[in-house]
Amino acid sequence: MAQGGNKNSGRKAIIDMRPDKNEIIKDIVLGRRTLTDIAKRLGVDYSTVARYRDEKISEEMRRSILAETRVASIEADTEIINADRLDVAITYEALAKRVERLITQAEQDDNPAFALSAMEGLRKVLRDVAQLQGKLATNLTVNVSLAESKEWVTLRTILQEVCDEIPAAREPLLRRMRHHVLSVTKEDTIL
Repeated sequence: MAQGGNKNSGRKAIIDMRPDKNEIIKDIVLGRRTLTDIAKRLGVDYSTVARYRDEKISEEMRRSILAETRVASIEADTEIINADRLDVAITYEALAKRVERLITQAEQDDNPAFALSAMEGLRKVLRDVAQLQGKLATNLTVNVSLAESKEWVTLRTILQEVCDEIPAAREPLLRRMRHHVLSVTKEDTIL
């Protein structure tokens, strides 16, 4: 009764009234902070945060946060790799200019042995840089599972609601999903 009373009492949860609500929800879902730490920070009891987690954070919200976090992590890693590629290119350019100046100076000073030595060194460096750039030039692909996408979670919720409303639709829906090789996990069989 108390649980139903809380939902219908019209009081907003303390977390819902906070400007940092989204970060608090992410802390809960991702486990970045314990529920006890969150409760202390908000000045509420642990049970208030636990109840919020259980009653207000839907499976759809949880999956969406997890998917966004994974994608953000992949994008950050990709950015680092791309920055490294740029650093290699800049270093290569600077090195090539220095060696070119050395060769030109050696030729002007009529020192063919030094010029030849500089060219040999340049050849080795260029080979090493080319190998490194080849390793970095591999295409990066980001794969996000459809099962974790916000749209699929929403679609599954809609399908669940329709199957609850029309129980006879459950079997044909699952049969068609299997026919089209759509993933039907144990969780999906609830449909």
